[in-house]
Amino acid sequence: MALKPLSAGELADTPTLFASFMGYMDRRYKTVGQLLSIYRERSGTLRAVEDRADDLRVDRFMADMTGKRWNADVVIRIGVFDGTVLVIDGIHRAIAYLACIEQGVSPDHLPTLQVDC
Repeated sequence: MALKPLSAGELADTPTLFASFMGYMDRRYKTVGQLLSIYRERSGTLRAVEDRADDLRVDRFMADMTGKRWNADVVIRIGVFDGTVLVIDGIHRAIAYLACIEQGVSPDHLPTLQVDC
């Protein structure tokens, strides 16, 4: 496992293996930043009992990260498919981390963001 630091900007622009998310359907892979936008748009209308994919865990992850209850680095895993680098694991953690940054939380007050490549 080779862990490397990743900036929030790099994270936002990294494509994931999700083309569809929280009822939003598309054919193109979405970046972490695009998934955050979809999450913000749809999380307020999704009830927990309807959340079969447990997408609402993003809010819990954010609370844990900002409340110092997250006890490890935020690690996302990438893979390369047909020459395209995609986030394949840690997508919900990545969305939560990016949301914290966009809300003005300093990276110094969050767990370290790293990519496993």
